[in-house]
Order: sequence, then C-alpha cells, then structure tokens
Amino acid sequence: MAVIQPTPDHVLDEDTREALKHVNTTAIVDVLARNGYDARYTYMHNLKTMNPGQRLVGRAITVRFVPARPDADAEKPPGEESPEYAGFELAGPGDVIVMESMRNKLMSIGGDIKFLRLKQRGVDGLVCDGGIRDMHTVKDYGIMLWGYDKTSNLGTKVGTPYSTNDSVNVDGILVRPGDYIVADDDGVVVIPMAVAPEMAQKAIEYDDLEEWIRRRLDEEHLSPGKYYPPDEETFALYRKWKAEQPQPHERQD
Repeated sequence: MAVIQPTPDHVLDEDTREALKHVNTTAIVDVLARNGYDARYTYMHNLKTMNPGQRLVGRAITVRFVPARPDADAEKPPGEESPEYAGFELAGPGDVIVMESMRNKLMSIGGDIKFLRLKQRGVDGLVCDGGIRDMHTVKDYGIMLWGYDKTSNLGTKVGTPYSTNDSVNVDGILVRPGDYIVADDDGVVVIPMAVAPEMAQKAIEYDDLEEWIRRRLDEEHLSPGKYYPPDEETFALYRKWKAEQPQPHERQD
C-alpha cells in the first residue's frame, strides 16, 4: 500500500531562500562540512543540470520509486492517487520534487505530459537519480531539473512509485521531506531541515567572506594561503571589516 504523508512546514522564510539563490553550492558544501555534515552526507555528486545557468533553492517533497514487478505494479493506486501525482499536488512555489529513482538513467521519471502539472502548480524544480524525457518540450516549462541524464526510455517497466514524503535515498544521499535542496551547475546539495536556519545564515555569510577574500588577495597580490582556507583569524578580520562598513541608511547620496 502506498505511503503518502504531509509536508513539514517551511523553516526558511522567502527572503532567506532568495538570498541562498546567490550562494554557490560549493560554499554550502564547505559550510555544512565545517558543521558536522561532510559532503558524503549532503552532496549528490552524480547529478547534472538539465538547465545550465539556473539556481534552485526549495523545500523537498519526496517521492520514492521501487523496482517494478507485476504484483507490486498491480497494487499501486491508480490514476491521480498514484504517489508521484500525490506529490505533485502537495507541491507549489518554493518546493522541489525529489525522486528516488534507483540510480538508473533508464528509469524515466517523467516528461512533457507529467511535468505539465508541475508547470501549472508553479513548482520550482525536480531532482532525481533517474532519467528525464522530452527535454525538447520540458525545457520551456520553467521547471529547473537535475538528474542522471536525458533519456528516451519509458520508466514504467523499470520502477513503480511507492511513497510520498517518505525518507528517500537519492544518489546515495538521504533526503527527508522538509529538507532544503540547493542546486546549480556544480551539483545538488541537501541542507537538513533540522539545521537549515543556522546553515543558511552561515552559508550566506561564508559566500560574502569568500568574495572579501578574493578582493583582498587581488588588492594585496598575496598567496591564497594568506586567508584561505579561512581560519578564525580570517573570520575575525572579515567581521571587523564588515562591522565598519556603513549601513544602507548611513550611506550618503
């Protein structure tokens, strides 16, 4: 029997999610690793973007596929009650559908017909460890997509949708409903919901710190080792500089 559960509430507000869209996944991986979440827990290194140049930040709504088998297929709820379609209806702006697709490019998780509903509901993106069909049409839907690759195969004989908003294993990485997915051309990263508010603020600061380091090294013509990788002394210098900068209401026209 299919498992369909509700989605946890957002723990990041819209302003924070928008700010994270300007932070590269490399910085987020670094921040998570500095705080106990090594890349082996958070980084889906085999996934690639289907829409180069785009950045995704969204709350995860999960769908799990299991290997197809005639008896299991017969037990799947029909039509709109299928777990994958239940996930579509739970999702909206600010969300990303995350599909455990058995790490198989031949496991097509959808194409132009299925994804039309995601377009209608304004879902931000979809991440899977399977294949994606019909990119010639889907590329114009405005949905950001990451997967193993494009495919022409029909996935219904490979996998069967089993659950919605269950814990899933995508490219070897645990994703739970309500976690946050951050994705760009460099890859896909999971920020666990339990630490998302703290990690988001640290990642935003770290991204700004790296920009400050780049400027400083360029101005001073120094070896990267002077400030990078940043240690507590570097953070202290950056924070002192930051505190000395005029606030927007203090700036002169």
